[in-house]
Amino acid sequence: MKKFITIGIAGHADHGKTALVRGLTGIDTDRTKEEKRRELSIESGVALLTLSSGVRAALIDVPGHADYLKNTVRGLSSVDMGILVIAANDGVMPQTLEHLELFKLFKAKTGFCILSKVDLVDEETAAFARLEIDSAVAGTFLEGKPVLSYSAIDQSGAAEIKDTIGKEIDDINCKKREAPFRLLIDQVKSVTGFGTIASGTIVAGIISLEDPAAELQPSGVKTRIRFMESHRERIQKAVAGQRIGVNLHNVQLKDVKRGMTLSKPETQETTLFINVDLKILEKSANPVRNQQRLKLFLGTSVNNARLVLMEREQLAPGESGLAQFRFRKPVAALPEDSFVVSLLNVNTIIGGGSVLEITREKFRAVKAPRTVPYLKTLRLGDLNAFCDCIFNTEAKAFIKTEELARRTGFSFQEIEREITRRIDTGELVSFDGDGVYNKEYFEKLKTKIFAAVKQTIKQNSLKNTRTIDILNGSGLSIGDTLFQRILKALCDEGKLIKTVRGFQVPNQSVTLTREQEKLYRNLLDYAMSSGVVPFTAGHFCYVHGQKYKKSDAERLLDYLCNLNEMIRLKDGQYLSCRYLEEIKEKVKQIIHEEGGVTINNIKEVLGNGRNKTVLLLEYLDDIGFTSRQGDVRVIKA
Repeated sequence: MKKFITIGIAGHADHGKTALVRGLTGIDTDRTKEEKRRELSIESGVALLTLSSGVRAALIDVPGHADYLKNTVRGLSSVDMGILVIAANDGVMPQTLEHLELFKLFKAKTGFCILSKVDLVDEETAAFARLEIDSAVAGTFLEGKPVLSYSAIDQSGAAEIKDTIGKEIDDINCKKREAPFRLLIDQVKSVTGFGTIASGTIVAGIISLEDPAAELQPSGVKTRIRFMESHRERIQKAVAGQRIGVNLHNVQLKDVKRGMTLSKPETQETTLFINVDLKILEKSANPVRNQQRLKLFLGTSVNNARLVLMEREQLAPGESGLAQFRFRKPVAALPEDSFVVSLLNVNTIIGGGSVLEITREKFRAVKAPRTVPYLKTLRLGDLNAFCDCIFNTEAKAFIKTEELARRTGFSFQEIEREITRRIDTGELVSFDGDGVYNKEYFEKLKTKIFAAVKQTIKQNSLKNTRTIDILNGSGLSIGDTLFQRILKALCDEGKLIKTVRGFQVPNQSVTLTREQEKLYRNLLDYAMSSGVVPFTAGHFCYVHGQKYKKSDAERLLDYLCNLNEMIRLKDGQYLSCRYLEEIKEKVKQIIHEEGGVTINNIKEVLGNGRNKTVLLLEYLDDIGFTSRQGDVRVIKA
């Protein structure tokens, strides 16, 4: 499996970063006329370094001048390794230290330092510069790493630098190839004859020309890749860690910008709020305050955001804390994304951190007891503690594995294993398609709903209890999905019976009024006189001279169904249960004699018209007595 690594080449302006990259690769990363005229990097440049091991490393040469901080951050946002370049004749400078902080905040895994322009100084000056470097990197990931000398004049040190890169790369794991595809876009251009080309680093997943679609975020524009290149080479497939350029189908140049992401459809949400772990750098001159507006660099995007601190009113230099950033326009982010922040009008990094959670909720102080504990579990990466929090604080909601994986940095597989364990121990109950739910709270809701049904029926013994009646009687405010799941569970357990117009409690004793008792007897008598011919409540009322209300007759008929005295067919037709058994015997006899029953060979036997015969046969199918094979029905095996 090929290994692709991104290496950031950083350091103060005019310390020889571009010359170093040119010496190692033969590629001049200063591309524009302005950069060549000023002899100053303005944009981040990219050059391919292929090592003897076959590893392909993309060297990202970032601007060293503070005026181009935005481009520097974009260039370093997805690096695996950091190489810090310090000129021997200048020593450690302000941007040297800032770029070191950027490497740390973007979680560069390894690296080393290069002392450039050694041909301009004597040994004593070079030695002093090395001491400065050692002091600057103390306590960072570069402490104890090599400090290699390099001269762009005679290329002394180039071979050792390549060897050191190769050794350091051995300890770097590739970016996550098993995750959904995601490309951070840092360059966009239009090429005559081809259209829009977007370039960047793949930070996760795999992309192929055979993939049917990709999605630009935060715009949500769907597209597909017509062709792609990596370092001027056409390729069919690309993996996490590679630098690629993609030709986007049917996307105009104006519709794609640096800072966007290209991802697998429906794997990345846009959001106006992210919950984060924020640290303010010790070198920062002032604390940051609650509700302060800051500039936030996230991926390759730059956004103005309002800072909402969760635990205190300010963060002093060197302090960390949980916070929420709020944006005016949606941004594309994922948990575990690194970010950095600066003041709005000052090109200096003052802090940074990691995204803990993608959320749709504004943080309010009143929510702190619920929100802060589980964000702390995310900060620690403690899945068990996180699940304890989430399934208690969000006990009143269905939770899906994919939703938790999208909101947090835990993988789908990790969460699925933990949820399965909790289902097995009886802590959670699973509902296909809806997710899982806190079992203890679900059982409490079932008890309340069942009590509400019984109370409603007690108040009106013949009332067909509707869902709205149950909700009103329970005093609960719950979503329809959960409510329907509870009703289904009660029906499955035999505690409720679902009728056409509501629910009834089986065998619940009722007291009929004198008028209801009379109607009850008349309905039973009429059902017996109708025999195998179904009838409706409306027809019963018509036969009795409209002295009964249709709604009263329907309620009592449903009550009789509940007592297993009647059955209800489709279209509001009723039949005595006694005659259902007679119909079954006649159907069974015809099937025995003729091999099957049809509408034509049964309707004459029953004395019904076609429509009522169809209703009876469909009912027999529904209860599992017969099964239909074309126009013929047979006894169900």
